[in-house]
Amino acid sequence: MERLIKISEEKNKRLNKIEQLKERYSAEEAFERIKIYAQKGFSSIPEHDLNFFLKNFGIFYRPSTPERFMIRVRVPGGRLKKEQAIEIGRIAREFGRDYIDITTRMQVELRYIRIEDIPVILERLESVGITTYQTGVDNFRNIVQDPLDGLSFDNVITTWDILQKIQSIFLKNPEWLCKLPRKFNISINGSFSNRCNAFGHDLCFVLAEKNGIFGFNVYLGGKVGEVAKPADLFLTGDLVPTFFEGVGKIYRKYGFRDSRNRNRIKYLIDAVGMKEFINAVENEIGIEFQKSGRTLTELDGGDHPEKIQLKDGSFAVHVVVPAGIFSGSDLLEAVRIIEENGNGEIRFTVEQNFYITGIKDPESIKDYPLFKKYRNRSTAYFTNLTACAGTEHCPFGIIPNKPDAIKLADYLSEKYPLDSSEGKIRMYWSACQKGCGIHGMGDLGFVGVKFKKDGKVVTGVDIYYGGTVIGESTEGKLLLRSIPLDQISSYIEQIVKIYIELKKEKESFEKFYKRVLSRISKEALRFIIIFNNLIKNDYPQLSLTVNSSVLNRSSEEEEIFTLGFQLYRRATGKNPYSRNNILEIYDQPEPERPSKLNPYIPKKLESVILRMITKDNKKRYRVFTEIEEDLKEVFYGK
Repeated sequence: MERLIKISEEKNKRLNKIEQLKERYSAEEAFERIKIYAQKGFSSIPEHDLNFFLKNFGIFYRPSTPERFMIRVRVPGGRLKKEQAIEIGRIAREFGRDYIDITTRMQVELRYIRIEDIPVILERLESVGITTYQTGVDNFRNIVQDPLDGLSFDNVITTWDILQKIQSIFLKNPEWLCKLPRKFNISINGSFSNRCNAFGHDLCFVLAEKNGIFGFNVYLGGKVGEVAKPADLFLTGDLVPTFFEGVGKIYRKYGFRDSRNRNRIKYLIDAVGMKEFINAVENEIGIEFQKSGRTLTELDGGDHPEKIQLKDGSFAVHVVVPAGIFSGSDLLEAVRIIEENGNGEIRFTVEQNFYITGIKDPESIKDYPLFKKYRNRSTAYFTNLTACAGTEHCPFGIIPNKPDAIKLADYLSEKYPLDSSEGKIRMYWSACQKGCGIHGMGDLGFVGVKFKKDGKVVTGVDIYYGGTVIGESTEGKLLLRSIPLDQISSYIEQIVKIYIELKKEKESFEKFYKRVLSRISKEALRFIIIFNNLIKNDYPQLSLTVNSSVLNRSSEEEEIFTLGFQLYRRATGKNPYSRNNILEIYDQPEPERPSKLNPYIPKKLESVILRMITKDNKKRYRVFTEIEEDLKEVFYGK
């Protein structure tokens, strides 16, 4: 504890501007003033309430829609009862231009809301048992869980009651309202499948087994760009709320309040160490916890396409909502399906889709208008697509995002058809580095960026790959930087082609990544994508692929040689050497110039190929970035 106290005191000698603001004003008082603002109008709202304190209650001003607000509605675990869905749908139609966003935290956002209408909206939401409380800024945010919690065959521990106990500790409790150093996200998953991005939160409780007992392993410190780290603890369900409260108290008391950019709980744990932090939690609540068991999230994660049979014999029917763009009218239509075909619920997912549960005969509901607009069985590019709000609705957005995500999915669906029953690609889009689209966890992740091109500032994306949700999740790796928006499809189609050509039957991209792409360096994969994109129109016969000779090479230089070997053969129809091994070529003559065997090969490209495979160590390329620079000369003359 001494180290924790010392580091905290040192870091908190100087408070950031928001903490200073929180000392001068009260969130509770801001809530009480909402009715006054509604009576007096938008211009009566002071800046500190407009830009900060109203966010504690899910009320966000968006300058892109002048004098209109976004309202974020807390939907615990993504579960929405029929009467709650009806009220949200009606509110969206009456006050919000019939627009709804489904978010990656399994909740909904209403837009285009006037301050004059907010008191009525909040009252109507509360009347059906839902709230907007603590859905923004320095609070415990909406808790996510398996959307099929308590229903699916692979659900071992029903977590709904545990979730509610956790929520009861802080929700509408003045001791916790706006009292944390920064936002705090929580997940709890009691299933073998990771359908809720279980490892991407500040505090994660993940299904585990120890000595024949099922419970939860604990992970801490997840955020955008960081998967939560193992805390080496195993908890039974009854201890989860107690542990949560202990973590919250330690973070509230000792969390950093000096920099808004480095005050999530991750930074406190990084500074003092996981062991020291856990000791502090155990001292706080007076319990010493067991060491971790075996994490059990071993089945394929993400949304399950089309339908899934439930324990009671009914089905959860999947509804694909591209990029989460939905409407109040469509939500009411989903309720009509429930009323006429069962007694289920709406279950939102972190991939911005939803399930309609309790359906006895899935085929009987496919003629409803809802399924004419939103597919029940879509392509692999739409089923697991997420995209946060972009420039149209978010002041932090750098790119439009949702339209960009849909445009790419449309392009791939048309050019490389792949049904969701035959493959799976989780494409996650974030409009900026804040990462609300959880891009780092996607099979392919996209994040909006600004960069200079030809002396002008343009917008585009950085592209990540290899995020995983099976087992203990891993964050994706940066693959391509600064790709202009109008060129994204030409790069992504190269990696999609490799996946489609080499995947096993019904193999997901994540499993393909673990089987194949994880065995090649990201530098080599990047080179293949860039090279294939450059030659696809003029020299498609030279297109490179990932084969067994490229995999498991010990160095970048070896990968360069094997790809050069492949490229020489594609250019000439002959192997440059009798053996495709950089260590076994020194007793062989240098290969013939490709242009002698194929006069259509440009001289400059020929030089690149020969430098990739030459026996002369001093002349041979050592890193792929050298080749990429020379390719600019070949194809762009610069």
